[in-house]
Order: sequence, then structure tokens, then C-alpha cells
Amino acid sequence: MKNLAAQALAFQYKLQIDNASGLLNNNNAALNNLDAAITDIVLANQKLQLLNKLVAESNPKEIDTPESK
Repeated sequence: MKNLAAQALAFQYKLQIDNASGLLNNNNAALNNLDAAITDIVLANQKLQLLNKLVAESNPKEIDTPESK
């Protein structure tokens, strides 16, 4: 269930980045909107990195050691 929630969050963050990127490509956008779009991209990237770290920590890979054999 946690994996599904993580995937949903990742999709949401990527959608935020896509929407903000589209706004940045708009030549007629106001500067405050561009600033908000950049802030959205930075925050979404930070959230994605944290989410990736949490998922990696919750799914540790098994390491073969001499003690486990």
C-alpha cells in the first residue's frame, strides 16, 4: 500500500513540475507567476528526492554475507 501511495505522490509532484514548466514557457506570464512556478519546481523536486530516499530506505536490498549462509 505504501508503494502505491508513493507512486501517487510522485505522479502528483511530476504533474506540478510539468504545469510549472509550461508556465515558464509562456512569454506573457507575469513575473510573480514565473517566480511561483520556479518555487513550485524546486519544492516538487525536493519532495521527489525525499520520497525516493524514503522508498529506498523502506525497501532495503538483501546483501549476501558470509553470516547469512
